[in-house]
Amino acid sequence: MHNFVSLQELMYYIKYEAVKKSELKLSLRLVNPSVKLLACDPSNSLILKADVRDGEGFPVNKALVAFSVEASGLKDTDIGSIMPLKARTDKNGECIVKYIPPSYSNNLFEEGNPRVILKAEIRNGDSASSLSISLTRNPVVLVHGYRAGGYVFENLNEYLSSQGFNCSLFNYDSSNGVVDSSSRLDSFLKETKALCLSKGIQVEKFDLIGHSMGGLVARYYTCSSDYILEHDVNKIIFISTPHRGSPWAPIGAKYYSDQGIKDLIPDNALLTKVFPSMLNNGLNNTIQTGSIVGQYDEVVSPESASLEEWNINTEVFFVGETSLNFDNLLKGNFAEGTNHINILSNKKVFEKLQTMLNQQLPYPIQKK
Repeated sequence: MHNFVSLQELMYYIKYEAVKKSELKLSLRLVNPSVKLLACDPSNSLILKADVRDGEGFPVNKALVAFSVEASGLKDTDIGSIMPLKARTDKNGECIVKYIPPSYSNNLFEEGNPRVILKAEIRNGDSASSLSISLTRNPVVLVHGYRAGGYVFENLNEYLSSQGFNCSLFNYDSSNGVVDSSSRLDSFLKETKALCLSKGIQVEKFDLIGHSMGGLVARYYTCSSDYILEHDVNKIIFISTPHRGSPWAPIGAKYYSDQGIKDLIPDNALLTKVFPSMLNNGLNNTIQTGSIVGQYDEVVSPESASLEEWNINTEVFFVGETSLNFDNLLKGNFAEGTNHINILSNKKVFEKLQTMLNQQLPYPIQKK
């Protein structure tokens, strides 16, 4: 296919080449000037605008602008890129390019939030302009389980925050069940993204950590057909999530008749019919995935927490001996087993979660 240039376009090119390049003025700006921090994710493009004017302030058409990015102390693979690297201005003297940040890696943040310098210069001219932007981690959203609240993440939240992670607690009414709660998670992520932007942080994707039923909520949200348009999750890390239900849920159902407890009963329709009918049989293969469970978790067995059918390994941690007894069951406290909650206050688990957030996790295999 040939790219034909009209006579008028050719005249614009000729006119620009005749201009004295030393008299041109170049300015590089953010399209959204409120952005101060950019989350590390290649999908989180930062839009830049270069503006070229002549000595009298009039816009210059067809000016050729070259772009580059640099940062001291960082490898070229850690600084991202600008696309395209060259662009010509339009009749308004403007051209639009985007800065694509690098994928997140821990070495980027060893000394705090790194800054990258974005540069523009007029080819064969003297005018140049630059701006800087700081990079940050993807925000982490903590999703609690059945008959719990964000308070269960108090220790984990404190630990991750001390390591430089920005955490948000998603509180929801678990009695309404997985489907309703996933809809509320959708709204929460949108609100959190808008809140971040109001603080000067541009965010495209989140890392989710879901405990117990919270993992099912995250899983349902990311496997629904509506998620295809949102695609706002980078990672999901499941902690003691009952992907095959909890054997104690039928007993709990004698005390609670809400949808939440029904969604935790083994062989219920959500687990056996709904999830298998969703994206990739119920585990989104475009999202990095990790899984953790306690060795003697009173509520969720390693078999129920397993994601082996998607080739995702579930790591088992010893957090204590089992303490669930018949008296607890009679009181309807099956979801409050000591180990089931203590896994959220275990330093080794904290360190493992930090590592999982800092590194690339595997993607679920695609199931046909």
